[in-house]
Amino acid sequence: MRRTIIPNRGDLKRKAVNYKTGLSLKLDDELRQKMDALVQNSTAQFLEETVQSLKMLRDALGRAAADPSSRHEVLEQIREEAFQIKGMGGVFGYPLLTEFGKSLHDFLKELTDLDELQQEIVSIHIDTLYVVVTHKIAGSGGPLEAQLRASLKAAIDKAKPAAKAG
Repeated sequence: MRRTIIPNRGDLKRKAVNYKTGLSLKLDDELRQKMDALVQNSTAQFLEETVQSLKMLRDALGRAAADPSSRHEVLEQIREEAFQIKGMGGVFGYPLLTEFGKSLHDFLKELTDLDELQQEIVSIHIDTLYVVVTHKIAGSGGPLEAQLRASLKAAIDKAKPAAKAG
């Protein structure tokens, strides 16, 4: 089979903004204020959506406790949401959301079912994420967050044998 390479006529380059002189990155005060407002609005929307997601996860966890046949579906739902929170937390300046979302996602990674102890660990994670969001704890936090980390680790360590058996 013979391949024909079509030469670039430069159309893409001509369509690019300021391709000859480059893109000016100097921001005036008005543009900077608009960008700051956009970031603040996006962050507020992210936090609001995260609160709604956490409420949904609490409901799903309650469903798993009441109906064992729904556990696998709930597990997948929580795993996916934890992955989303893990990915977005740092983008909006909430690395604790990323850290705790990762902890939850990692905890659920190998599970195929949720026994009562594992449901409790998931519940603790959801509550921890909720604390970060509702108190808008940006950055890596302080002593309270260090206690949350330690509590999560202890709970996960306690549930590990159950996670391997389940």
